[in-house]
Amino acid sequence: MSFDPTYPFQLKNLPPDTIIKNSDFGELLLNARIELAELKGSCGQIPNPLLLTAPLLLRESVESSGIENINTTVANVLENQLLPEAEQNKPDKEVLQYREALFWGNKNLKELSLSNRLILGIHKLLISDNGGFYRREQNHIVNSKTGEILYTPPIQADINRLIGDWENYVNDNKDLDPLIRAAIAHQQFESIHPFKDGNGRTGRIMMVLQLVKDQVLEYPILFISGYINKNRSEYYKLLREVTSDNNWHNYIEFMLQGFYVQAQETKATLKKVTYLHMELKDEIKTNHSKIYSADLLEALFSFAVITPTRLASELKIHYTTASKYLLQLANAQILQSVKAGRNHFFVNKKLVSLLSK
Repeated sequence: MSFDPTYPFQLKNLPPDTIIKNSDFGELLLNARIELAELKGSCGQIPNPLLLTAPLLLRESVESSGIENINTTVANVLENQLLPEAEQNKPDKEVLQYREALFWGNKNLKELSLSNRLILGIHKLLISDNGGFYRREQNHIVNSKTGEILYTPPIQADINRLIGDWENYVNDNKDLDPLIRAAIAHQQFESIHPFKDGNGRTGRIMMVLQLVKDQVLEYPILFISGYINKNRSEYYKLLREVTSDNNWHNYIEFMLQGFYVQAQETKATLKKVTYLHMELKDEIKTNHSKIYSADLLEALFSFAVITPTRLASELKIHYTTASKYLLQLANAQILQSVKAGRNHFFVNKKLVSLLSK
């Protein structure tokens, strides 16, 4: 039966009917694995990798949300995370929810594996209003400009069965390289389209967590969303061609190229962040030894935009002392002082600049 985008798609179980072999992708697969191995090795060689990779996760959050037309900047999100939730802008709040969901998923991956519970837990954090439940009605993917129906996901009664099959595939199937399996699993998840909203963001989190589970990565810091965002039209076209024409090969090639490109970029950015951490440590320790502490340095990386109130809380010092520290660093041009309404922010401008590129 030919593909009809207006009719609920009868999605088959994994693995795909098409014969897919590692050898089909030769040098492209090899190059992607080499870059990812080097990225994983880079994380293992830096001090305090959780601290230095945390800013990179924020950039992934901004890029992934941008694919869903939730548009903001790294700088805006860094400011908004310091404000009470009621005062946060909606796009920035949604990016922060993405980051929280990614952190939570990584933290619970070992216990829950790639499972129904992990998917629903991630979605609940992503979608603050009624998240954490599979859709109860039929939905469609439509062209936002023309209203044309591009794809109708399987009926809601099939979701639990299809998710169960997806679980079996990502946890048990070892015939293919992990990168190819991650690409296949991602296309299947997006085809199931199990939620009313947040399918793309949930699917991209699950994809990078699959690479962590399969020990391709140590931390979920691969910015695949950056690559997808730059090639959004091609990404959606290739997803649809798998559904309509069973064209797995071109889609998998696209994803392998994305893994390769983004591993290179992430590795370069991590190197710059690590160097900046060392540079600021030396500068503060040498020229501002009276206020230097490892906790202060950590706070300036955990919160690339920070307020005296937040620094006081992080270092467990008085607000006045925290203000004095930040003003001293601003006067030395290590930080940038920015006033916005009643808020006084201090910006680690070199780190924000790195994350914004």
